[in-house]
Amino acid sequence: MLKKEKKKQLENRLKYGEHYINYQDHDYVCRKDSGERYTPSVIKYQTRELIQKKLKIDFNYHSLHHTHATMLIEAGQPTKTVQRRLGHSRAAVTEDRYVHLTKKMARDAADIFDSITSQL
Repeated sequence: MLKKEKKKQLENRLKYGEHYINYQDHDYVCRKDSGERYTPSVIKYQTRELIQKKLKIDFNYHSLHHTHATMLIEAGQPTKTVQRRLGHSRAAVTEDRYVHLTKKMARDAADIFDSITSQL
């Protein structure tokens, strides 16, 4: 899918020429034909239209923040890193509201505790 989008972007760069908007600081995947990036509100709207209305799936776009934070913490990223990535003012906000305990996290914590107690 990503290769297809990149190919489309290259074709649009040729089509729009000097009028193609090329961001120097970021390589956006979701772009309009002119190269302009989609705003988060447009992406949320399109997601809602597709997932909720056409596919009839109960979905809350904001839940992706929670999933994103939990997956990063589960993979070992420091809370401060995740906090900054999500734009939270304090790490406590990230930990208290966005990171959810997974089976893997619980299993890892039990394994760590077992290894500590076995050395006593």
